[in-house]
Amino acid sequence: MLILYVLFFLIIWVLYETNRRIFHILYLVKINRLVDTIRNKTDLLYLRTKDFEYVVAEIYKRKEYRVRMSDHFGEGGTGIVLNELCYVQVWKSACHHLMEVEQAKKLARHMQNNGIYRGIIITLGDFKSSTRNYCHTNVISCIDGNCLLQMCKEVQVMETNSIFSRIFS
Repeated sequence: MLILYVLFFLIIWVLYETNRRIFHILYLVKINRLVDTIRNKTDLLYLRTKDFEYVVAEIYKRKEYRVRMSDHFGEGGTGIVLNELCYVQVWKSACHHLMEVEQAKKLARHMQNNGIYRGIIITLGDFKSSTRNYCHTNVISCIDGNCLLQMCKEVQVMETNSIFSRIFS
């Protein structure tokens, strides 16, 4: 009887894991399509925080980085690891928000604790000058909303109509 319970448990666990992975793949397909539909910063602003992080990860994937999402980042937050060499901290904030230097200090401390010497902070708003100065001295790149939108547009897949119109023009 015990063997039947163990077998039943294993079957349930395999089904659960299979479903979880299928839903994760479907979620990544959704994010992939979402990146191609972003036209302005407002489109990014109305994304859920998780979706926003995954959109940023997809942008870096399309730029041919090896991307890994991290659940244990800084003070319990999430983040992105690029090529196992660079930490990316994504802050979804209002477009007029100015990033404080404390966020950069937290990222720098996390980088130092893990032996990583490059970082990137991404926000939809902008950075205070003190934050930019701190980031510059600690090898942390600052990407504001305008740069992020430009990065997104650089990696968007061209529509087939625009390809044909360029060929036949």
